[in-house]
Amino acid sequence: MSIVLLLILFTLAITLSNVFNRLMPAIPLPLIQILLGVLMGLTSIGAQITFEPEIFLVMIIAPLLFREGEKADVRSILKHFSVILFLAFIGVFLTLFAVGSVLRWLLPGLPLAAYYAFGAALGPTDAVAVGSLSSRIRLPKHVTHILEGEGLLNDASGVTAFQFALAALTTGAFSWSNAAGTLVISSIGGGLVGWLLVLVKRKVVSWIEKASARDVTGYLLLELLLPFMAYLLAELFHVSGIIAAVLAGVMQAAQIKKTTLFDAQLATVSTTTWDTVTFTLNALVFLFLGIEISQVFQPIWESTEYSNGWLLLVILIVTAVLFAVRFLAVILYYFFKNHRIGNLREILLLTFGGVKGTVSLATVFILPLTLHGETFVGRSLLLFITAGVILGTLLVGIIVLPLLSEAEEPEPLQIEEIHILEEVAVTLQREADETNRLSAESVAENYRDRIREVYSERLTISGRKEVQELQLLMVAIERDGLDKAYESGAISDVGYQIYQRIIQRFERSITKQLLSIIGFWIVFVRRLLGLVLHPKRIFEKKRPQVDKDSTYQEIATLFHRNTQVVLQSYENLRDVYDPMIIDFLLEDRKAMDEQINNGLFVQALFAQQDQDYTKEVLRGYYLERKLIDEYEVDARITPLQASRYRQNVNLLESYSLNTVNDVPLVSLRRLTK
Repeated sequence: MSIVLLLILFTLAITLSNVFNRLMPAIPLPLIQILLGVLMGLTSIGAQITFEPEIFLVMIIAPLLFREGEKADVRSILKHFSVILFLAFIGVFLTLFAVGSVLRWLLPGLPLAAYYAFGAALGPTDAVAVGSLSSRIRLPKHVTHILEGEGLLNDASGVTAFQFALAALTTGAFSWSNAAGTLVISSIGGGLVGWLLVLVKRKVVSWIEKASARDVTGYLLLELLLPFMAYLLAELFHVSGIIAAVLAGVMQAAQIKKTTLFDAQLATVSTTTWDTVTFTLNALVFLFLGIEISQVFQPIWESTEYSNGWLLLVILIVTAVLFAVRFLAVILYYFFKNHRIGNLREILLLTFGGVKGTVSLATVFILPLTLHGETFVGRSLLLFITAGVILGTLLVGIIVLPLLSEAEEPEPLQIEEIHILEEVAVTLQREADETNRLSAESVAENYRDRIREVYSERLTISGRKEVQELQLLMVAIERDGLDKAYESGAISDVGYQIYQRIIQRFERSITKQLLSIIGFWIVFVRRLLGLVLHPKRIFEKKRPQVDKDSTYQEIATLFHRNTQVVLQSYENLRDVYDPMIIDFLLEDRKAMDEQINNGLFVQALFAQQDQDYTKEVLRGYYLERKLIDEYEVDARITPLQASRYRQNVNLLESYSLNTVNDVPLVSLRRLTK
């Protein structure tokens, strides 16, 4: 199959999964991607996708773990290093024996080493899966650090234990002393390779700087190559490539940072690039998991050797055993350390945070197709059970962890940030004269949009959903009122089209964070119906001459009438929705009604092509920086808050300079000609 076609399919699947997760955030993104992977695997195209474990480990797992190591809080991990080491090594070996023994009892007939190879593969906690789950819920910080640290280390112990079991399976020989020695050498050797590679990279960068040949793109490519080089070099010397990639990431983050314009540009580009890369690779992990589940499912499901019901029961029992062994391991650690069991909630969080992922599946895929000259019939069976157990642990983690995690709380509302934005908007309007009044009003409205965003971003997911539902109600009232006014002749064709632009502005602000599939269809279907039922209103080419003042008055009258309906509707819903959200939306709507009434708001919608608009945008950023400085000097905001606000201003200013006037809008003069 063409690699280009595969890239297109995976890109579409990743994009679709992200969009669907935005529409229905209650369904975790990993689960959506697994389901999409299963659907891809059931197609003729997906059936042709072959899974190469070594390529998967070096091209996907290595860079992900490198980035996890680069972002890891090393101090916190070292603080909890004893429990991390216990779970990453002792926990893995306990899982190896327990799971292997249980599977041997449930499904006899396979070589003994195959059972323990299966147990070794399911030993490691998947750092990628843990990161995806922990990003959705509020786990205690120390629990998160333990799970992240364990995920970074236990791949080495799990893969090494699997390799020993595999050697015993293929050769029939096994030595505990050799296994323990090899594990230690493999871990230390992998860490040494990662450490030396970063030192070499720093030396190369130093030579480039001395030659005055430094370049952001070149430096970024060197950093992107590090995880692949670390893994491959480590495997070349028969040590742990996983440990090498992780330590390379930790060492990369530990280097001394210089404060220069070049380093600031490099850091910005590097962060953006790595965010994109890690999101894509994370998605590929779960898509591959879904594809492999679909591929190993059919042959085993259609086999008559084992009952399908019995196989599902085996998957449930093994999943339960995994969590039970982990629960006992955590209790054992705390008992030996503190001579008591410890906090039950913390123990349960560490237990159910031990989800498995595609590293386990990639490991099992290393099992040979043939054994002692004959087809290894147990390979497909072990792949099937491994995929089922991985999916089972993910589902248990998705269901149980939110119940054990801290309650969802909104971020504290930074009222000072809102005050700064409000002062900028008021100052722009107050200091404007007749020549730049429309541009100033347009920029001031941009600041009011930012105030709404700041307020919404500080809410919980449920709070943002309430805001969205109430805003969608407002849009529905607006459209109904506009249609009735047009049908009764209370508003002209030009007034109708201008009012449509006002409503579209509302809709754009809502769909920035679309949290409900119902909300999406409300917006989409209403637009489609408007296009089908009233195409003349949207595509009208001949526009009669109208008086601008009368048009503004029509719009203001209609908006005020709709405002009364909106306000009454919000008041009626006060017992259903959060009263604080209702109050905020009520005040915002009243302020907007006043702006529409003075006529400047409508004209300002089309002011972005005016020459003064760019000047007002830049003046707004100047005023914002000035106010941030004043607030910081007066101790109304902390230096950290001031720094974050300045970063936002810098980002917006850079974006504005690149986009202002790039796409001319239809002017109000054309509409009212």
